[in-house]
Amino acid sequence: MLRSPSALRSALAPLPGHWGVAPGLRAAIAAVLVLGGSLLVADLSVGGIAYLGVACAAAFIGTGDHRARVVRVGAQTLGAAAGMVVGALVLDSAPWVIAAAVVVGVVAGMVGCIGPASTGAAVMAVIGVSYTQFGRLPMPWWEPVVAYAVGSAVLLGLSLVGPLRHRSRYRLDAVAAVLDAAADLLDHPSDDARHRLALASAAARDAVAGYRGTVAGPLDAAWAEARSAAAVAAQVVAASAVAPADPAAWRARAAAIRAGDLRDAPAGPPRVGRARAALRTATSRDALWMGARIGLCVGVATALALALHPPTHAYWIALTVAVVLRPEYGAVLVRAVHRLVGTIVGVVLVVVLLELTRSPVWLAVAAAAALGLAGLARPRLYGLAVVGITGSALFSIAVGDPAAVEPWARLLDTVLGCAVAVVAGVLLWPRRGVPDQPRAFARAASALDRMLCSSGGAAADSSGGAATDEAYRVAHAWRAQLERDLAEPDPAHAAAAWLPVALQLETVVDLAAATGDPAAADLLHGSATTPSDASALLTAVAAQLKS
Repeated sequence: MLRSPSALRSALAPLPGHWGVAPGLRAAIAAVLVLGGSLLVADLSVGGIAYLGVACAAAFIGTGDHRARVVRVGAQTLGAAAGMVVGALVLDSAPWVIAAAVVVGVVAGMVGCIGPASTGAAVMAVIGVSYTQFGRLPMPWWEPVVAYAVGSAVLLGLSLVGPLRHRSRYRLDAVAAVLDAAADLLDHPSDDARHRLALASAAARDAVAGYRGTVAGPLDAAWAEARSAAAVAAQVVAASAVAPADPAAWRARAAAIRAGDLRDAPAGPPRVGRARAALRTATSRDALWMGARIGLCVGVATALALALHPPTHAYWIALTVAVVLRPEYGAVLVRAVHRLVGTIVGVVLVVVLLELTRSPVWLAVAAAAALGLAGLARPRLYGLAVVGITGSALFSIAVGDPAAVEPWARLLDTVLGCAVAVVAGVLLWPRRGVPDQPRAFARAASALDRMLCSSGGAAADSSGGAATDEAYRVAHAWRAQLERDLAEPDPAHAAAAWLPVALQLETVVDLAAATGDPAAADLLHGSATTPSDASALLTAVAAQLKS
């Protein structure tokens, strides 16, 4: 059923990059503050909810400058608050509980397709509604919302110390990384180098303009330099031409940007229509299907929880489904395997430690250390992060009542949640949850068409700059999605068949940015329902652009 065992092994291997040492330390410190404060005031019920806020904020805060961190933590807090309010106020009967879970799941799936911040809000809305539906906490509906927000704020406060002190450091590094990647591509042309340049360009776009109202100022002028270098490098490699730039000069400029050497420039284009674009994304066909998929799976998980469990902690099945089906991830099977293996290891560690001690102080320390492990491992290996997530959740429960932990029941819930996600969300879902690739290609071809028809696409800051940026964004996003889908159970092997087309599309976008021949746009109006049709269409467009 899998594309190949090697694809699955690759997906389960540690990712390149650095371990999250600083995020892990911040998460552990925030956990100590929250759990320690709960022990001091002897209010572990509220403290447990605040600890949940710390753990979930650590999962979604990501990297980036202070704006990005505030937006992501704020979004997941709002999502959790909305879910908690719905779960607390809905009638306590099976039909209403299941209906509320389904409705929230559908809306969350649609909203989660907008971007990283909305994904956090979507996942936490599903978890929040299940948490209060089954917990039926003995407190006013607003109290758990406040406790959760306090826990999230503690983690956010610790995470803003560096970004507020060095406000531009992350954005400067992201912009400089594009220049370095462009130089690497010229020095050593390859598909891998081209892909690294695409990833660096996407990261810089998010860093500079992701959560800002306008694009203007010296930093944006540096971003324009980086975009220009990226376009030149990609175009030179695509056309096998002589490089009009010196890679060493790009690296020197990257070092200067990291040091804060920015140049004044006219204001860039304002970012308009953000709300309309978000609404358009959330109501697109793909988003509607994602909403239906998550709504169905969360409904099944909720029904299972009602049938198999007493209310306390029965939300774990729905939580597993929400996390495994996170909207921005394509590899559901891989994520389910990570979740299951990590939970098994985490449960075993919890059982062993509970045999050694039941001291609230030591259990609080263990919970903080486990959450720190989750933050440390999250950038590199999700399965290892799940070990920490599982341990932190169970230890935080054990601080107040060790007998209520029931680790083997939590393991069973994880197995059930993963099974629901894989069976209902993949195996029984249309096309097994794999995107409609002909339609994805048509969307990318339309973006390329608009790029060619706008202004030739050569000037990044002209009226065609936005269309050029969109064409690159769509092409890179499609390739990334196909690479994730290689590990999905797909008998048709659609991802493997269409990935060469996505690589070819990136090359054609590079050529279009170099020549900007509007006549080539007419060739994009043909239909392509198979990879061979799409490849032939792109070959014709490339020939026109080179003529």
